[in-house]
Amino acid sequence: MPLEPRAFNVLFHLITNRDRVVSKEELLDSVWGDRFVSEASVTTALRAVRVAIGDTGKEQRLIRTVHRRGYQFIGTVDQATDGLEADRELPLPERLAMPTGLGFAGREHERTVLKHLWKQVVASQQRRLALVSGEAGIGKTTLCSVFAASAHRDATVLYGRCDQELSVPYQPWREVLLSLYRHLPDAVAGHQAAIAPLLGVTEAADLDSDSARFALYSSVVGVLDAIAARGKPALVILDDLHWADVQTLALLRHLVERALATPVLVLATFRDSDIDASHPLTGLLSATHREPGTTRLALDGLDDSELLRLLEDVAGHEMDRDGLVLRDLLRAETEGNPFFVTEILRHLGETGAIRQRADGRWTAPTRLGSHGLPTSVREVVSSRVQRLGPETRRALDTASVVGRDFELDLLSELLGEGPLQTLGRLEPAVANALILDAGGRFAFTHAIVAHALYTQLSPTVRAFGHQAVAVALERRCGADPGERAGEIAHHWIHAVTPYNRGKAAQYAQSAGDYALSHLAPDEAVTWYRQALDFLLDDDPAQRCEILVGLGTAQRQIGDPAHRETLLGAGRLAAELHHGDLLVRAALANNRGDVSVFGSIDDERVEVLRRAIAVRPGGPDGALLHAILAIELHGAPEEQVEPVATRAIALAREVGEARIIAEVVSLAQSALRTPDVLRPRARLLPEGLAAAETTGDARLRGILAMSQHEIELQLGDRDAMDRERLILGSFAANSPEPFVRWTTSQTDSLHLFLDGDLEGAESVATAGFELGAATGQPEAFFGFAGQMFQIRRAQDRLTETVDALEQVVQENPGLLVFHAALAYVWCELGRKTEARALAEAFDASDGGAPQFWSTALMLWADVCHTLALPEPAARILPVLSRWQEQVASTGATTEGSIAYGLGRTLATLGRKQEAAAAYELALTVNRRLRAPLFVTRTQLAYAEALSGAAPGRARAMAAEAHRTAARFGFVLVQRHVARLLEQLS
Repeated sequence: MPLEPRAFNVLFHLITNRDRVVSKEELLDSVWGDRFVSEASVTTALRAVRVAIGDTGKEQRLIRTVHRRGYQFIGTVDQATDGLEADRELPLPERLAMPTGLGFAGREHERTVLKHLWKQVVASQQRRLALVSGEAGIGKTTLCSVFAASAHRDATVLYGRCDQELSVPYQPWREVLLSLYRHLPDAVAGHQAAIAPLLGVTEAADLDSDSARFALYSSVVGVLDAIAARGKPALVILDDLHWADVQTLALLRHLVERALATPVLVLATFRDSDIDASHPLTGLLSATHREPGTTRLALDGLDDSELLRLLEDVAGHEMDRDGLVLRDLLRAETEGNPFFVTEILRHLGETGAIRQRADGRWTAPTRLGSHGLPTSVREVVSSRVQRLGPETRRALDTASVVGRDFELDLLSELLGEGPLQTLGRLEPAVANALILDAGGRFAFTHAIVAHALYTQLSPTVRAFGHQAVAVALERRCGADPGERAGEIAHHWIHAVTPYNRGKAAQYAQSAGDYALSHLAPDEAVTWYRQALDFLLDDDPAQRCEILVGLGTAQRQIGDPAHRETLLGAGRLAAELHHGDLLVRAALANNRGDVSVFGSIDDERVEVLRRAIAVRPGGPDGALLHAILAIELHGAPEEQVEPVATRAIALAREVGEARIIAEVVSLAQSALRTPDVLRPRARLLPEGLAAAETTGDARLRGILAMSQHEIELQLGDRDAMDRERLILGSFAANSPEPFVRWTTSQTDSLHLFLDGDLEGAESVATAGFELGAATGQPEAFFGFAGQMFQIRRAQDRLTETVDALEQVVQENPGLLVFHAALAYVWCELGRKTEARALAEAFDASDGGAPQFWSTALMLWADVCHTLALPEPAARILPVLSRWQEQVASTGATTEGSIAYGLGRTLATLGRKQEAAAAYELALTVNRRLRAPLFVTRTQLAYAEALSGAAPGRARAMAAEAHRTAARFGFVLVQRHVARLLEQLS
């Protein structure tokens, strides 16, 4: 294994100290007094020793002849790496171990910050994140490498880098997990199935994407916890995030937001000059800014003292006047950019502009320009390559078309020669630090190097070069390109036109398929769109396939455009009589819940019915019926129930636990009317048991949402609290915004029940921001409903008028908001407008069924306030059927339905029956531990008793007044005060 020259000293020290343990720190402090030895040198030498003796036992002996400055040493090593067991378990990643420049200087502040963050990770056992930014060549990766080498003894160092050309989903995370899989398999034990998509396991394509992403994100956190449990927490370096795919950033954001208690330090580097407001990294930076344990390090160029130290380290002596002049000239030319400095120094040395005098000191020019220094660093790079000879230049030019990373055998094939001959061409570039040798795979030391060479090729040469690379990769990959499909597509897209169009479409589609099956829907969307751009017009079947893939990916990322994409795919599949594509399009066009609350999406329903005609039974038939049931959610119950029942029967016939769980989740959600609450409650355990059997935590969590909703409607607060804990744990590990948004609604609802109005508003507001940012279709009206309840309790209903009117206008089918607006008009004294709304409402079930109980509760209050017996009589039988239940929309609750029944009975003058209803309401609301609903019921009950039993009414009103004052229920307090005044 080739060593950096200064690493020979390290190796010699290991040999001569073979009888005792040698630490990395001791090597740095005492090795030969060589002031140039670096932490990277130590690591490289240790890796060489480890390879030489093998990792199989301490008894093996190393015999090495080391030539260094004319000296020759022969020795043996028995215990050289004792005390470095962690190194033996997981070596320092090669990219971090390989020196890439002339030296390292400065960055003392940044290194101190990183050391402090690492100490915090170890002491607090909590996650820390450092975002390291700066322009190209400023030293972001070098800083991370130096710090990683210093921390390696006490940290499990993991590295992953994003690449501009490869377009591999989760690329840096794949590198991290593959390294662990190879070196620390016990750390990933128990998580292999979940992280399989990042290990390149093809079976991952069979997993449900949402569940698989949930399991993947949870497992990555679990793996990092497992590493910490071994005694050496993880230091994860994610390099070049300005080229990251959305999935890479989503997983990082999940780690930052949901894994605060995981001991890990993440160093993420990026070029701030390469991102704008539309870049996905910008959203991550904005989100992490609010997260605890996050630090920003913005690197600038080296200052005068740091640049001077770098020059002195390179020269080996203190700078004299000429050296200071050189420093000033370099700083003016490069603004202290370390990569530019080192490249220009190399250029000056190679051209003879700076030279060593007889006394060992270096002379420097007085003017850089007089020595032919190009103004562009890219030209400097090109000049350096040119001096290596035409054969090396040809090899590097070809490599620049392949990408920043390239394989030796691929490059030799492109050059039409054997690998050894190509290796000979590359050796001068390795010796001159233009490329790195990582054992058969090479990489340009910096993207600027690759880019400088690539841009100097003519467009025609580049196009033919891309075509040659694409053809070579096709031969290597055969019929299944797998993860390299995106790489091949990239080359065909940039190859010679028009012959590239069909190939570009083919491989872009394959890249989209691979990304979709490996939990990268954002990446898949990009590839599918490119496939459509390059697709030839004479292949409608391929167009349909691409549309199905695109629509599926759009749905997974929450893009509302998935509806039209999949409807178009379904119609095209029907025209082509392609049953499989029709079924796939229909199955994909649903998010697992009602698509549109308050109305029926007739176009979706039409495609579903066509798909059912093609596939009436089996697993697909069961799911199609279940989705149809949920899409018919707003239809009369007699239309929905038979479809839901058929779906469940088909799922039971299939007998697969996953199908049963998914069908139950959909079917029971389609039957959300209070009339079928008990059957839902009996059905749900079957789905929960099936989900437990699958081991799918996400599926179990989704069903827990339904369980919580049922327990709320049954008025069982203890069971609700239990399910809330399950939901909280589920959401903490879920990357899905829908899950976190729904859980925030649940949390706000519980705070509201507790009487904590400010807390409920704070959580509801944060949830709305999340819902709006992630495209949840019901985010606004869900929040509007929550704020209506909170502002009503605070007697601030005036503030809700605009929002309610907007919801009514935009969602006319959501009749619950018509009732809410009528309620507001009553409280604000606009009774004429309220009366017009009340007289127009239809008491029969309508709109979104799960909102109907809440709507009738509000109408009951409106009818009582306006003394409207006729509409009250219409809602009486409905409320009577539901009197033992609790009214809920899922995001809000009105408490015991018996309260609404009591108000309706009181409106009709049936005060004794009203009193009985209020008694029941008090029992249910106390079981809910909901002080607002208890005081509200006490107020209504006291009003009903005021004529027949004024003393009891007064006592009940006084209790309600005390509770309302304590919790800040201003509306109830105002109405109770007025009643007490009447009773005095």
